[in-house]
Amino acid sequence: MSIKPSLRILLDHARRQSDTSAKKLGQLTSQHQQADKKLQLLLDYQHSYQCRLQDLAKTGIDHMAWLNFIAFMNKLDAAITEQRIKVTNARNNRETGGDEFLSCQRKLKSYDILSKRHQQTETQQQMKYEQKEQDEYASNTSACNKFIPKEKQST
Repeated sequence: MSIKPSLRILLDHARRQSDTSAKKLGQLTSQHQQADKKLQLLLDYQHSYQCRLQDLAKTGIDHMAWLNFIAFMNKLDAAITEQRIKVTNARNNRETGGDEFLSCQRKLKSYDILSKRHQQTETQQQMKYEQKEQDEYASNTSACNKFIPKEKQST
């Protein structure tokens, strides 16, 4: 049994869309993880420098080093803020990609169900046709046997 050509086209298209969407979701997830790793790296870097400042403050730090440190920390804070925005955008993109993937999966499942129903219908029709053929053959054989003398039927 075959699927209608139009249904086959839709099913194949839905499969391709689902595959493309899955790849895209994988890329978006990877981008989110990378952005999150970079943010964590910046936060660790910030913590490390804050600890270094505390150590320097115990022994004494000159005014110029203090100003340089403050300028560096301000730049690091700006980078962290920017990276948090990137993480948020990457998370939103991943969620959108996940929604798109689920939509493609639902569409594919719908077409797959339609395809299976179509195949079941064709199978039932084929079985009815074959049963009708068998019934007609049996009926014709029975009708022919009525006209054959009984002594020739048994041989």
